[in-house]
Amino acid sequence: MDIFLKRATELGQDIEKLKKGETIDQVIKVDNIANLKLLLNGNTPANVSKTKPVSANKNAITIAEKAHDYVFFDSPLTDGDLAQLKSIFPVSIRTISAQDKTLQPGEVWDLGTSTNPVVVNLGTLTMQPGSSIKIANTVLDMTVNTLVVNSGDSTNPYDMGIFGVKGITPPQVGPVKDADNGAVGSSGTCGPGGGVPGDNGGTGGKGTTGYVGNTGYVGGNGLPSLTAIIMLGNINGNFKISTRSGDGGQGGQGGVGGKGGTGGTGGKGATCGCTNTNGGKGGNGGDSGNGGVGGKGGDATDGNNIYVIVPKGQSGKIIQIIGTANGGPGGPGGPAGSPGAKGVGGKGGGASGCPTGSTGANGDTGQNVGKTGNDGPASTKTGAPGTFHIIEEA
Repeated sequence: MDIFLKRATELGQDIEKLKKGETIDQVIKVDNIANLKLLLNGNTPANVSKTKPVSANKNAITIAEKAHDYVFFDSPLTDGDLAQLKSIFPVSIRTISAQDKTLQPGEVWDLGTSTNPVVVNLGTLTMQPGSSIKIANTVLDMTVNTLVVNSGDSTNPYDMGIFGVKGITPPQVGPVKDADNGAVGSSGTCGPGGGVPGDNGGTGGKGTTGYVGNTGYVGGNGLPSLTAIIMLGNINGNFKISTRSGDGGQGGQGGVGGKGGTGGTGGKGATCGCTNTNGGKGGNGGDSGNGGVGGKGGDATDGNNIYVIVPKGQSGKIIQIIGTANGGPGGPGGPAGSPGAKGVGGKGGGASGCPTGSTGANGDTGQNVGKTGNDGPASTKTGAPGTFHIIEEA
């Protein structure tokens, strides 16, 4: 039995339908971690190096990462881990089987991004010039009995790409509160005896300068390229496999600078018998606030391993193309805020039937002198590509 039919049998697929040329593309349920390990890693040769998983470099890992390391690296699970995993299962696995599949020139076969594990099982896969396969942040188990790569288009960067996903750029951070308004000017006064005018109303206070905008949110960390196991029965032509893990996301934009405070109202004029004093001038508005600093870029993430199992003497047909993921750039600084409104002049004093004092002049609008915030710092954390393991079977 060739590896295509062997794998189809393991997947419980209808062999007769496959022999008639039908494609079986279905989702199956796996009810426990042991069966998941058997399905995704049961065919890996015993001589495959069990290198330390990426998650072993972390102080704390998620239950999904623990399950991944158990399946592919035989990392032990505690009773607590097993109890927690019960809430995750059953899990869905997409399985695709076909006796023959041809990718047309320039066709891209996209197996998914950040989705359930994918199991591909093909009798013969023919790749016409410029065609390619890609998968991102998704576990892959792929079996091809005969691979035919017609690489007429030498500019094609890869035949198969195993990638991570760039981290998200967060939304702009929320605004700061408006600055405080200026104080109301002092009231006018009367002179000795009450009928003699004293001082006019005082000038309103200047509004305070707008607050500096909030610092932008940190960009999202990249999502890693996940483990891939590719078993090839025979290879015609060279097979270029490219891998690069997830870049960090750009930091979020800094917040808008705060609005300057409104200038204080001028003081009221005094009423001194039938005489009066004038109202005070309104205060000037507060100056605009500076924009916030952009958020720090997100970290890139290391990728997971790629295992390619080939017949004896054919490892040289696997061409490895690796790239390092970059940390995210810092977010742009936030724009400056708006200046505060001018204060209103105070009303003049005056009793009913008597002349009133003049209303004070309005103040000036605050100055638009706020500056755009500085860009946030870029992340310096790069992401190492997953390690290739090319294994020849006798």
